[in-house]
Amino acid sequence: VHFIAIANGIDSNDQNTTELSPLFNVMNEFYLRDQSKKVATAYRVKGTSGKPITNNAIYGYIKDPNDKDHWLIDEEAAPVVKRIYQMAAEGYGPYDISKILTAEKVECPAYHHAKLKQGPLQNRTDLSRPYDWYGESVKMILSKPEYMGHTVNFRTVKKSYKDKRKPNPREEWLIFENTHEAIVDADTWELVQKLRKNH
Repeated sequence: VHFIAIANGIDSNDQNTTELSPLFNVMNEFYLRDQSKKVATAYRVKGTSGKPITNNAIYGYIKDPNDKDHWLIDEEAAPVVKRIYQMAAEGYGPYDISKILTAEKVECPAYHHAKLKQGPLQNRTDLSRPYDWYGESVKMILSKPEYMGHTVNFRTVKKSYKDKRKPNPREEWLIFENTHEAIVDADTWELVQKLRKNH
């Protein structure tokens, strides 16, 4: 492979230019590690202060235009979340709930976020299928303490800048209560968790 690095003046066909390549590699590695530590520190400071460290509000909420660290109720999606919890409290499973919502042509979270131009998948969502609900999506909604009005930080962890994010054990999460308006009351949320566990 013929390698050329214009900024560093390296051309693998010219032996006189490759002497410093190992040094450049070490310096670049050090720079990346240093930047990663600084970002991780800022991330940790923000997370321990009680501010949400996710870039996007979850389904049912929108970011406050006057305060990016505060969530507001999404008047269109919140009633859907309430209904999902109500059905779960009545004994419906996630896959049953997803079938009901699909049959009733309720917009799914991915489509709803794409429509609002929010969320990480907004440019990859198939807009021709707005009502495709899945059991896994319902499961995710039923598992989030955020719907009681809490901020949950550090759900995932990354050991190194070279690694992918992995789920963090629940005991490592930081939960800050009553940071935004609740969609679901605590009694309903706890009941749903017990029913899901027993189911």
